[in-house]
Amino acid sequence: MKTALFLVIFLCFGAFKAQGNLQFNQVINTAFTGTNTTAVTVPAGKVWKIESCMLSSVSNSYAYMLYNGVYYNMRQQLSSAHNVNFPFWLASGTTVTFGGNGGGSGGMVSILEFNIIP
Repeated sequence: MKTALFLVIFLCFGAFKAQGNLQFNQVINTAFTGTNTTAVTVPAGKVWKIESCMLSSVSNSYAYMLYNGVYYNMRQQLSSAHNVNFPFWLASGTTVTFGGNGGGSGGMVSILEFNIIP
């Protein structure tokens, strides 16, 4: 009886599906400068996982991400300022801008891109 009940419950819940699975697509290493104002959008059917951010300067520089109208400090040299906790996920259709504190200071963001498989 317990086995039959388990099978019925298992089959009922087995019919429900999640929103989709993720399949690795590519690694994106995108450079940015302190004066970068170009927004990037996560393509349709994809999600991005931001893994890390590196700066090209050893001085007191910083990198930020503009996301939904809010600036997030991604990395800061020579400071104990709070940084984004990586990884940071971005949904399909999300638009973000990466930048630095000007003066030519910049860096690189490492992103993993995944396909959404229905």
